[in-house]
Amino acid sequence: MNTIKRQNGMSTLGMMMVALAVVFVAVTAMKLWNPYYDDLAVRTALENVAKEGTTVTMGPGEIRQTINKRLQVNQVTLGKDDIQIKKEDGVIKIDIIYERRIPMYGNIDAMVKFNHSATVNARGA
Repeated sequence: MNTIKRQNGMSTLGMMMVALAVVFVAVTAMKLWNPYYDDLAVRTALENVAKEGTTVTMGPGEIRQTINKRLQVNQVTLGKDDIQIKKEDGVIKIDIIYERRIPMYGNIDAMVKFNHSATVNARGA
């Protein structure tokens, strides 16, 4: 009498499904990497501008221009409305609020929102 051994392992269809899932996750991660990497440059530029002592003597336009010059090195651009600067009672508050839309698959897009803020105390100047 012939006995059939129990088969172990994954079928070809199962392996293809796992490979498809891995490729989907990898492609998604690669497409979302750039906006998050650019956001790191935005956050660093904002922190550096806030730490500078000359920020307290600058006007809103000069602060915006300084941030954009620092971002230009990393080829990151922000619109005028993305950077909000308020001066009240000796405190300068800089808010950077922007979003990026990334085409993912076909007509499906991903939208990521970023929000950073820094406060500079101008009273000591």
